[in-house]
Amino acid sequence: MPEALEISLEQETGNEGLRRILRLHKTGTSRDDDHEFFFDLIGDTTSTTPLVLDGFVFGVIFIAMQLGRPVKVHGSLSRTACFNLAELQSAWACWRPHKYQRVEIVPDEIVDFPAFGHPPRAISAFSGGVDGTFTAIRHKHKLLGNASYPLTDVLLVHGFDVPLGKPEAFDLLLQRIRPLVDELGLGMKVIRTNLKEASGQYWEDSFGVQLAACLHNYSHDFNYALMGSGEPYSNIFYPWGSTPATDYLMSGDQMQLVLDGSAYTRTEKMETLRHHPTALKTLKVCWEGSNQERNCGVCEKCIRTKLNLLAVGVSDAPCFDEALDPKQILYIRLINDAQLLELQTIFNYVEKRGVEAPWADNLKKRIDAYTNKKKKKTFLEKTFHKISERF
Repeated sequence: MPEALEISLEQETGNEGLRRILRLHKTGTSRDDDHEFFFDLIGDTTSTTPLVLDGFVFGVIFIAMQLGRPVKVHGSLSRTACFNLAELQSAWACWRPHKYQRVEIVPDEIVDFPAFGHPPRAISAFSGGVDGTFTAIRHKHKLLGNASYPLTDVLLVHGFDVPLGKPEAFDLLLQRIRPLVDELGLGMKVIRTNLKEASGQYWEDSFGVQLAACLHNYSHDFNYALMGSGEPYSNIFYPWGSTPATDYLMSGDQMQLVLDGSAYTRTEKMETLRHHPTALKTLKVCWEGSNQERNCGVCEKCIRTKLNLLAVGVSDAPCFDEALDPKQILYIRLINDAQLLELQTIFNYVEKRGVEAPWADNLKKRIDAYTNKKKKKTFLEKTFHKISERF
């Protein structure tokens, strides 16, 4: 058996609140080679050290799977988390067998928790984007009736979309989205972490577990953690860091992870958002632009969001400085099939409703261009392979 990857957690109090330090140590190596990841719970000075390390193990599981080392947890795991970690690993070992392998998780103790002694509460991941805004609005306004989660707070993470080295930009982001959070009567939690920047985990595979790790830091206060879905059930993209097939597996006994809104495309979510003026003003979808407090308006995600808005009849949303130039659609930079699926859902939406407009025509042209290029690439790769076999 290969030597273990040891995991331990410490908690200390600083000027801004609590800091939780997650340490990874490879058995048989010097302590100088340890990796440290911090989670700063801004403004929180009273929470006790977590009873279980469920979320922290989720947050670094891709490191262990890539190294192929068993995990020795110096602390407790909940029984549910143990079950779910095994199944989560199985999914990724099937999706990427040459990159990840299943590893054994060995905690100091496996514990079972009784039911909470307080009324259920939910917290939702939030960054100002379409998915998180949709989730916040529909559960706070109880649009699902009795099926609405008891949402009381949202969580913003500094260190994911906004780099740690840009604290001023993160403050501007907080100022931008606060009007909607206040209007909904939600509390706001802020956590700062170096997990994304320092762990070396491939972001497109691991962003779900990294976000879950941040949410689990509040498992002492919340029964449920909501994460807005990226793709609908009708267009699920595998493998991807967040899907209905695996997100629930990031739950433990203390906190249940819920992927919310998978029955809706982003355009369908925009049908709800267009009735909320504050949401249309505070939407923040851009992560490529240099100014974190605004949407650049020209990157792939900004153009795609403008298309979502146009599809539901909104051409002048205040979250963007300028309206969409239809010519921009022809030059959207697509780098993966997930982005193509997003454009396809928009076109399917307008086609079903009989929308005819120059921008819709350009959208179809861009989809066809990407698809044809992909087919040509596949054909050339197959041809090259056949030629190589002859020699």
